[in-house]
Amino acid sequence: MPQQLKLAAKYMLDHPAEVAFCSMRELARKAAVGHTTMMRLAHWVGFDGYEEIRSRYRAIFAAGSVRPHVGALPAVDVHVEPDNVIATFARQTSRLAEGREFSQQLVNAAQILARAPRIFCFGLRSQYAVAHQFTYALSHFRKPAVLLDDTGGTGMDALWNSGPGDALLLISIAPHARLSVEVARKASCRGLAIVAITDDRLSPVAALARASILVPLPKRFYFQSITPVLAAAEILAGLIAQRSNAEIDDPAKLGEPDVYWRDS
Repeated sequence: MPQQLKLAAKYMLDHPAEVAFCSMRELARKAAVGHTTMMRLAHWVGFDGYEEIRSRYRAIFAAGSVRPHVGALPAVDVHVEPDNVIATFARQTSRLAEGREFSQQLVNAAQILARAPRIFCFGLRSQYAVAHQFTYALSHFRKPAVLLDDTGGTGMDALWNSGPGDALLLISIAPHARLSVEVARKASCRGLAIVAITDDRLSPVAALARASILVPLPKRFYFQSITPVLAAAEILAGLIAQRSNAEIDDPAKLGEPDVYWRDS
């Protein structure tokens, strides 16, 4: 697909409500492309014209089967009071509950992972913390999970022992690490069911995934927050526990007897 069509297509995927209710020229302006690009895109995907796309989007919204996409959260003013900073991070999580599409993505992912006899988990940089927490959460109800760790260059070897029934939870947000995409490709070749937690339906890992959980991220506030990504992973772990009819273990019983501090 030519670059201009890619820009238009990505904008339409990220803003379905605007496709339904904006004029073609207004949508083209927002997508930073010419209005003729919208017409060419309609022909590219097999429609007679742009209005046919618009009418289908409107019909979907009229049926109430989807809500407008949450989209990226607004930028954060760095010169704010502490209470506003707290509220900003709280909104990052609360916005996840605003669309039914996100809930359905979680349900689809939980069904795939709950059926898998073993789950491999992988994330790099800040996303490693999310993969680690997800793996630890599953250990509380004895769901077999393997955290893939690239330390020493041998962490990926565990995938060689995977089978077609297993699954991979991959956490990857832009900018995507090359190794994350390579791990997804390796898992796909071995027949694993891939579930991706990512920030864009057109990300390279979403293209390889059987199910994707799309988490809208705020613009950087000194650093890129993973608060909503971690929330999505913990919700997913809870749904898997629910579908597995799991009995929750006491965390203090998971390790050796002297792991946890006790007052004498």
